[in-house]
Amino acid sequence: MESEMLDSYRAYVQSQCCFYSPGNDDYLSGEIVSQWFQRKSLQREMSSQQAELSRLDGVLSGLLYEQKKRLSRQGRNGGWSKWLKQQKIPRATADRLVLEHVEFFGLENEFPHRERDEPMEGNVCLAACRTSEKFERTLNTPRSRMVFLRCLADRFGLEVNLELDGSVRLYTLPPIREEDIDCTVPNVIQIANDGSVVPVDYELKNEEEDSVL
Repeated sequence: MESEMLDSYRAYVQSQCCFYSPGNDDYLSGEIVSQWFQRKSLQREMSSQQAELSRLDGVLSGLLYEQKKRLSRQGRNGGWSKWLKQQKIPRATADRLVLEHVEFFGLENEFPHRERDEPMEGNVCLAACRTSEKFERTLNTPRSRMVFLRCLADRFGLEVNLELDGSVRLYTLPPIREEDIDCTVPNVIQIANDGSVVPVDYELKNEEEDSVL
C-alpha cells in the first residue's frame, strides 16, 4: 500500500515538473529553484490580494455598521438578520466586520440594547492559548517552537528572523505593488555551444569555488 502511494506521488511530482523526474538528478537542483521561485511569486501575489481584501473590509465594515445600526433599532423585528439572509451575506462574517469597526473607533455604546460580543482580541488570545496547550508536549524545545513559529508565519504571510542576540523578530511583509511582481521563472536548462540541452548549474558550491568563479 505504501509503495503504491509513493509511486503515485512520484508520478504526480513528475507531471508537475518541467524536466525533473525521479532518478534524474541532473535536473533536481534547477527544478527546485524554479518551483521555489514560482512559490515566492505566488506568495507575493497572495500578499497583494490580502492587502486589497483588507482595504475592502475596512470600507465594508463601516457600511455594514451603518446598516446594522439602522436595521437593529427597536421595533425592526430582526431586520438586520432578515436583510443579511436576503442578500446571502453570512451573519457571522457581517457581525465580525461590524465588531472590528466598533472596536477600532470606540463605538461600543451604539448598540446599548444588545449584549456585546467577546472582543476580537479576546478570541484571538483564546485561540492562541488553546493552540499552545495542544502542542505543549510536542513543542518541548526552543528549536521545535521556532520551527513551528516559522511555519505559522509562512502560512500568514509574515517573516520571522532570529537575531544575533537570540531574540526573535516577527514582522509583516511590505505591501507589494503590481510592478514589483516578477513572474519570470528561472531557466532549468540551457543550450550548450554544440546545441545540446544541459541543466542549469544550481548545485551547491563551497566558498573557494565561488571566489574562483
